[in-house]
Amino acid sequence: MSLFINALSIAIIVILAVSLIFTWNLARQQKAVEGGLDTKIAKPIQKHVYIRNPIFFSYGIFLVLLLFIVLFVAITFFR
Repeated sequence: MSLFINALSIAIIVILAVSLIFTWNLARQQKAVEGGLDTKIAKPIQKHVYIRNPIFFSYGIFLVLLLFIVLFVAITFFR
């Protein structure tokens, strides 16, 4: 395997580990809702709705990695 593939594999594993830890901590912080479906959302989350959402964070990481893969293929095979 080339150095780029090894580095990309390590980066993917690190990102997956960080995402898993982030999601695990976020799930542990959630409290059980007692009797109400509509509860207040914390102020920091209201201010940063998209940044605090792990789904959007995962999509962003995916798009960046996809861009790196496309650039690698383009540089490697279309010289």
